[in-house]
Amino acid sequence: MDYRYHPPPVPGFSRWWRMTRAYPGQSILRMLTYEKLITLRIAGRVLDMGGGRNAKYLSLLPAGLVMESVNIDPKIAPTHLVEPGKPLPFADGMFDAVICLNTLEHIYDSIAVLNELFRVVKPGGQVHVMVPFMFRIHGHPDDYFRATPSWWRETFSRAGFTALDFFPLVWGRASTAAVVPGFRGLFPRLRLHLAMMQDIIMTRLAFRGSALAGARGERICNTAPGWFMTGHK
Repeated sequence: MDYRYHPPPVPGFSRWWRMTRAYPGQSILRMLTYEKLITLRIAGRVLDMGGGRNAKYLSLLPAGLVMESVNIDPKIAPTHLVEPGKPLPFADGMFDAVICLNTLEHIYDSIAVLNELFRVVKPGGQVHVMVPFMFRIHGHPDDYFRATPSWWRETFSRAGFTALDFFPLVWGRASTAAVVPGFRGLFPRLRLHLAMMQDIIMTRLAFRGSALAGARGERICNTAPGWFMTGHK
């Protein structure tokens, strides 16, 4: 399998302004996820694994998609309610693309689910997965694991994907340090913005390029709040 690691862009003031205005009240991981989501070039019939009509990110996807969704929670209003551990109710190669956001960490056998996503996407299609890494336990209804890039690379390869594009979702060390416990107490949004500002200043001093690359960048990415991955069939 062809594995392509993409260093994330360095944080900056214009990027901070754009993200915080576009996604007010969201966590740093959610803002980074949405920032990546709006760049997806998907079309046709799309499966939303773990989503539904009440998912907040649907407006960020391209117009004109034929969406179907599966979920165990009827409150999210999926097109298909499913039971944990059961195969997906679709024939092989039904979808042009799959999105799966903040879902696999809540499934005990995520390998089986990734195999199912590979099965239902067409040859030449893509499976887009976002999972947390340096993030607190959040059961919905449960929370089972966090995995490293090496684990995901091996798992996508064993599922049969021909290529994997891997994107760390990280702003900087200060904001990551605040992500794990979550912002509680007085002025939580102000403290989030201050952490983001600290990361902007520190990365401007430490990096000359446009990406968190090199050994220093990799150390920052090793504490990423989450990963965004695109598997190619």
